[in-house]
Amino acid sequence: MTKMLSVNIETSGVDSGEAKEWVNELANVYADMQISDVNVSGNKISFKAGFSGMDDTEPDDIKMRMDEYLTMNEAFKAKSINVR
Repeated sequence: MTKMLSVNIETSGVDSGEAKEWVNELANVYADMQISDVNVSGNKISFKAGFSGMDDTEPDDIKMRMDEYLTMNEAFKAKSINVR
């Protein structure tokens, strides 16, 4: 079973369409990552993320991928990233 964690990204402002595309592309870049419940509202992007078939995923595992992907594809400035 895949353990899904809540991801909340606070930005300085982001286009809703671009943010949703960024999250979907994240799942394409990391083939083992599953994404669901994407929500973009004002300066916040939230979604659930987990790794296929892994029930021991920790928040730091997801956070590391977020930081790495933001470095590769900086579609917006992230003020903070919270994974729980």
